[in-house]
Amino acid sequence: MPFAPSNRVSLPTPKRRGPVWLFVLAASLAISLTGLAQQRSDSGASGEWETLEGCTLVSGATIDGDSFHVHHEDREYIFRLYFVDAPETDARLSRRMVDQAAYFGISSNDIARGGELATEFTRNELGAGEFTILTRWQNAMGRSSLARFYAIVFVHEENLAEQLVKNGLARIYGYRANWPGGPRSTTFINQLKHLELVARGENRGLWDAKKFTRVGDAENEDEIATNSKPPSTTLNPSLLDINSASDPELQKLPGIGKVLAGRIIAHRPFKTVEELDEVPGIGRKTMAKLRPLVRVELDDQ
Repeated sequence: MPFAPSNRVSLPTPKRRGPVWLFVLAASLAISLTGLAQQRSDSGASGEWETLEGCTLVSGATIDGDSFHVHHEDREYIFRLYFVDAPETDARLSRRMVDQAAYFGISSNDIARGGELATEFTRNELGAGEFTILTRWQNAMGRSSLARFYAIVFVHEENLAEQLVKNGLARIYGYRANWPGGPRSTTFINQLKHLELVARGENRGLWDAKKFTRVGDAENEDEIATNSKPPSTTLNPSLLDINSASDPELQKLPGIGKVLAGRIIAHRPFKTVEELDEVPGIGRKTMAKLRPLVRVELDDQ
């Protein structure tokens, strides 16, 4: 699978000799541009796609099925997968665990066990050797002192997001992206849905009814109500998470057009739905329409 080459900063070589000050200026400019390129990965800004080859997993660092610490060229990064969301193992994220349980049709009490399986799978995949990351340095939020970025990850040319869904260890959820050499995001989502149907049919991962008991929607609704404080922040799967929603998804909300969707994205991350009121252009009437349709979820990684 072809990858986009890494961005490198370079200046053209002068064809003729010129005054000494021109060469000094050119050298200074090259140093400045190189510094900016090195800083971009820490800024959280979304830019051009870059390919990071020869990545390795940071041993001993926090890891879960979809988020992990990576070494690349003597630097450490945290990356989070596009397209998928692996089960949580941290009980403090009870509301998200209830949301995930509703997706898989199991009790939220079983989600942590599923999260351990997803974590073990990702650790085995990434810990076996070098792998390749495609990223455009899009901020994936998180609460670590080290910035976290969204990424597409390939292990021996296999897409890690696909492998997680294929093995029933992640739900199709979250940010999408069109990466160089890959299919359109809508096409890739359809591929993931097909893999999920196969996983369900073959009882893989969290779809295994022998290992994870199926529960009815009513039980999941009771769990959602119990774990929601206050009720207005209920993590119903039908509510849109404004911290991870795409631009087109935001524009489907009442009163939200292209401009306001861009402003919402620029103001991320939100800690509460009420913080939407701080986005210029969102008034009381729009807020009243949005409250029952959206939610806020923060990662604890």
